[in-house]
Amino acid sequence: MNFSEYHSHKWSKNLAEVKQNADEAATLFAKGQTDEAKKKINYIYAGNFDDPNKVFPGLKVMSIFWKAEEEMMQCRFDYMAKSAAHLQIAGNPDFERNLKEVWAKYTSDIAALTKKHNLLPDKMASEAINMYPPQLGKDWAMIFQALVKESEAAVAAGKMDSALLDRWMDFCLRGILAYNFGLARQAVLAGMIINKTSEKELLNIVADSKDDYAWELSKKFFVDVFPAAGLTEMNDLQTIGRYGMFADQDLITKETMPAPDKAKTEPKIKTSEFLNCQEFSMFDFVFKHLKVKAEKIGIAMCPYCEEHGKKNASLFVPPSMKPVVQLLTSMGYNNKSCIFETKLHPADDMERFMQAQEKVFGGQF
Repeated sequence: MNFSEYHSHKWSKNLAEVKQNADEAATLFAKGQTDEAKKKINYIYAGNFDDPNKVFPGLKVMSIFWKAEEEMMQCRFDYMAKSAAHLQIAGNPDFERNLKEVWAKYTSDIAALTKKHNLLPDKMASEAINMYPPQLGKDWAMIFQALVKESEAAVAAGKMDSALLDRWMDFCLRGILAYNFGLARQAVLAGMIINKTSEKELLNIVADSKDDYAWELSKKFFVDVFPAAGLTEMNDLQTIGRYGMFADQDLITKETMPAPDKAKTEPKIKTSEFLNCQEFSMFDFVFKHLKVKAEKIGIAMCPYCEEHGKKNASLFVPPSMKPVVQLLTSMGYNNKSCIFETKLHPADDMERFMQAQEKVFGGQF
């Protein structure tokens, strides 16, 4: 592998599990064990969240997660490039050459893992992997909703045909490619900014763009992507928000409650520890490829992640609590894992809540 399999390619482990369970479901159905087959198909489609140490997000959650991540990385690159426009790097011949070199290495990994796990027929895999630039396309929502409808019928019948499974795999693979292409573009741009100017210049560009980026991203998620997919019920949104990241990441979540006699004065504390990070892996590879001299690659990406977390908290934490979100440690800042902490203080924070709703939904909530 050119990239760390643990950090960059957990997607392959999840899709291999889909393939294995689908094959087992077909065998069970052929033996007349329809109820057991139904359970297997429901597992690969809807996921399983019972064991917090082995969350399997399922095709529905993983696919929409990767679509959302495609939008995230497009949005982040656009804002970074806008703030760096005076340097005239994004889109110039050197940028495009560097990007294609990195992308050839990444797609080599994708091709090898897709073949190793027999995820798709060769022709379908080749068409997805060789698409440049990779994207899910304008009709993604129609495709997604058709896959959902057909899969729910498959669960009810206890049988998912190979053509339906191939379409799911194709959708997921294209989403993974589009997501990571967006990461590659950011990493190449960030590395070239440092090589042309300095780390300080990159810090200024990130600081200048992170706030607008994070609000725009919330709009894309909750006004555009999820409603287009037909996902408007709070239960669906909560499931995606809580379990979508397991599509690519291993993480541990903890919650610490204040003592009963201090519940009205002290905060509830939630922590999420991420054990792997595809952003770290991509930026690490690109910075080495471009021979970027940077003490901490996290300056190019971690502030964006932290700001996204802050905006989500502002948007969804009820007004009876005041959220304080902080990135405590990060692989990008030379730590072993990324730890996000959210302190939920008991307080009247209606102003924050209303401002966030207005910012994202424009008063239509």
